[in-house]
Amino acid sequence: MKFDNLKLKGLFNRVVFNKMEDNDSTDIQAYIKKVFNDGSANPDPTLLHQFNQLVVETADQIAKPMVTNLLSLFATVSKEQRGNLKELRIPQKNKAKVVWSATGSGVDLVRVEGKKSIFAVPTHLSTGFYYEPLDLVKDSVDQFNKLVKDVANAKVRLYFDKVNELSNAAVTSGRIPSANVLSGANLTLTQYNKLSSVLQRYGGRPLFIADSLMIDYFAMQQATDSTIKNLLTDGIKEELLTALNPSTIGRTTAVNLVNPFTDSTNSKVELPVNKGYMFAGGVDQKPFSIVEYGGLRQLHDQDIEDERVKLKLIQDVSINLLFGEAIGLITEDAAISL
Repeated sequence: MKFDNLKLKGLFNRVVFNKMEDNDSTDIQAYIKKVFNDGSANPDPTLLHQFNQLVVETADQIAKPMVTNLLSLFATVSKEQRGNLKELRIPQKNKAKVVWSATGSGVDLVRVEGKKSIFAVPTHLSTGFYYEPLDLVKDSVDQFNKLVKDVANAKVRLYFDKVNELSNAAVTSGRIPSANVLSGANLTLTQYNKLSSVLQRYGGRPLFIADSLMIDYFAMQQATDSTIKNLLTDGIKEELLTALNPSTIGRTTAVNLVNPFTDSTNSKVELPVNKGYMFAGGVDQKPFSIVEYGGLRQLHDQDIEDERVKLKLIQDVSINLLFGEAIGLITEDAAISL
């Protein structure tokens, strides 16, 4: 037995986007109990597939502005239908010889010397995910919202993980210049500002994207640096004292990367906390190209031991690094850890 997809989509959207009507809280609780019973018995396979598919489709709606707002800071982001080809223009002013392209299991070096364009070739990217049915049954509205948002964040991190792989490969190959790479122990705000001055030459205010721990590490040095602390405005002082995520570091704008714990002891997260990216702001040619083919898909299974529902999230996408000169990488080897 399946429920009406259109009506369920409407219910899911109202819950997630905080537009619930009179009976929506009761309806979603009743629906979840239909799918998962009391949270311990095996759910009906047909209802479970429908639930997971609609969760993923709803999460994709949330992920879309997240992808646009975050990734478009350093990537040209577009969508295509599956089966279509998209032509990517190669930046000519830097006479690119190669680009780095993401694959399902790693990265490939693609030679483009003398070419003015290449075609974006989609690959299957996937990540694992699980949720607890009992949590959904006990606290349906809040846990449903959390599940959808967690899936959306997982998709963004899937993209960012490939950006990380491409960046590492480009550093090794010299595609990202050594002047753009800052790595070492106990890095200083002076070193950070020197890197930002490199990227400023490409135009605009540089953007720094990193885990909250790394943003705090450099942001708080503004209050202790013998020169800069005397130049801080009251607004920045207030931000350092009270803001959940400081957004101003020197002449850069900091953007916090959502990076949740992946274990029950709060000792592991999905992405490195000691690595950050700096991108030239206000440039026409973004370093990365991201072409998304179709929407997020899922495969699922339930573990008979712990009763968790396990999802495999799949997205067809082409991610290419076209312009490494406008990227900075920062790795702090000692001072930042969970």
